[in-house]
Amino acid sequence: MLMKNKTFPKKEGYLMVEIFCAISISLIVMNIVTIMLKDSNNLVNQTDNRIEIMEQFSEMKSTIKRELRNSNNIKFYYKGNSIFLDNKFERIDKIRFSQFEDVKNGNPVIINREMFLSRDKNKIFIYYNGGSFEIGNYVVDMEVRKESKDNFSIKLKLNKNNNNFSDIINIRTRN
Repeated sequence: MLMKNKTFPKKEGYLMVEIFCAISISLIVMNIVTIMLKDSNNLVNQTDNRIEIMEQFSEMKSTIKRELRNSNNIKFYYKGNSIFLDNKFERIDKIRFSQFEDVKNGNPVIINREMFLSRDKNKIFIYYNGGSFEIGNYVVDMEVRKESKDNFSIKLKLNKNNNNFSDIINIRTRN
């Protein structure tokens, strides 16, 4: 008996292994794209936070300079204790100062003011005229150092969503 070569009919379609490979590759590509989108979104959020912190610092810097530059009798405190200024940074939470007001009439009036850091709110306030006014946000620490007789520096440390920023404000008093 002679055997003839039988040819089987050719079947069209995909094997199950090919389908699993295609699905696996698609899932890997989708995961990579998702991770890239998530990372870029995180980067945008970090940049927004950093910009907001720097803007807050800039606003606080101008306000603090304006208030303290034209002040006298400036005293620094930490937890109710007066701080003696030195050439190294000391932690503070309150600044008391006075300013002359209404000097146009020839009768200067001395107004006492207070700038303080609310650690539980991470904000700096100025207290005068019977009320507190917020001048800055995201402040976690405040330090001061004496530079010379009429000069001192205040270091502010800010934090928003684990984005840290720290910078120094140099102040030269005029009074």
